[in-house]
Amino acid sequence: MTEKTVAGESMTPGKRLVWGLASTWSVQIVGTSAILGVPVLAPVIAPEMGVDPTWIGLFVSLIYLTGQVTGLMAGGFTDRYGALRLSQISCLFAALGILALMPASAWLAPVAAILMGCSYGPLNPTSSKILRGLGNPRRQPFIFSIKQTGVPVAGVLVGAVLPVLAVAYGWRAAFCVFAVLGLIVALAIQPVRETFDHDRQRDGGRPKIRIWGPLKLVMGEPVMRALCLIGFALAGAQICVASFYVLYLTHAQGWSLVDAGFIYAVVQAGGVFGRLFWGAVANQFLSPTRVIVGVSFLVFALFVLAAVMTPDWPAPVAVGLSFLLGLSSFGWNGVWLSEVTNAAPQDRIGDATGGTQFVMFGGVTVVPPVFGVLVDLTGSYVTPFIAAGVFVVFLAVHLGLVRRRIPVAE
Repeated sequence: MTEKTVAGESMTPGKRLVWGLASTWSVQIVGTSAILGVPVLAPVIAPEMGVDPTWIGLFVSLIYLTGQVTGLMAGGFTDRYGALRLSQISCLFAALGILALMPASAWLAPVAAILMGCSYGPLNPTSSKILRGLGNPRRQPFIFSIKQTGVPVAGVLVGAVLPVLAVAYGWRAAFCVFAVLGLIVALAIQPVRETFDHDRQRDGGRPKIRIWGPLKLVMGEPVMRALCLIGFALAGAQICVASFYVLYLTHAQGWSLVDAGFIYAVVQAGGVFGRLFWGAVANQFLSPTRVIVGVSFLVFALFVLAAVMTPDWPAPVAVGLSFLLGLSSFGWNGVWLSEVTNAAPQDRIGDATGGTQFVMFGGVTVVPPVFGVLVDLTGSYVTPFIAAGVFVVFLAVHLGLVRRRIPVAE
């Protein structure tokens, strides 16, 4: 790998890996904090807006619906402006999305969701472009998983910090802390812009927006199509936990908001450990596909346990279950992203990631509202949890069968 120059210094491959991971990881935290902060604060924001907290499912769905479109468009903008510049812009959109919630207006809530979706959609395509090829190829799942720990780390931050700040200073002041964090990160990664955006188009022309091309690419090939589908199911299950777990703990299990926020942080901490653990296992002990399938079965088992949990369970048992729930339902993403880049044409990684992400985010736009409807219809979380777990296992089996028939080069 040739050396790059940044800020007057020679950047070695090792330093480039560190900067690449640090940049993508911090941007992931910013974009995810904006999204996860809303469900955590939903019990106090929703009454002020005059809506039922279960409507959070629709809010999250709008975020990811927007992210589906902006993720498809990310490849063209990355080619024109560079992956790091688009990452900085994502940080700005996250801050704007948080600020749009400040009036606590039900009419402005969709605007906030769209802004947050504009932030979140490009995160995976840009990070895949930055990280692909950095470090040992056999460590790619682990490298991607380190970056993906930004999601549960953000969850730990919002779960542990937001409720406490909201009680002490009000939810607006608490949430604005994360808007400021977005601006700080956007500025902090500017020194390495030329390192990672050196191959951007400098002709000044408009970005070439590709919408259908990425979808045709990923849906026309069996392995990538199977990866899309399991991503759809796992992402839907993950966001159900992210969106409804605090409500589940407060409404069905009788926990206080602060205690539920702590348990939510435990789930996210499990996700941090899970992403590192599964990333270390993939390619070193098991193939990435086998890891994904195994995690899917674990998700099913833990969803069943969550469904039958009662307020009488000892607190340590509930904490342990929550940690394992995060380990599984939040732990798959890095291995999945690495396998997507493995299966993709190497000159179209951005498009392939955007296309698979489009389908994967479809699970986020579809599954949480269905989960919420099932809660309302049944008056319980048992059926929604079990149904989501069965759906994950079904598509995991499909991926395993396709992978046995058509291997992907490791």
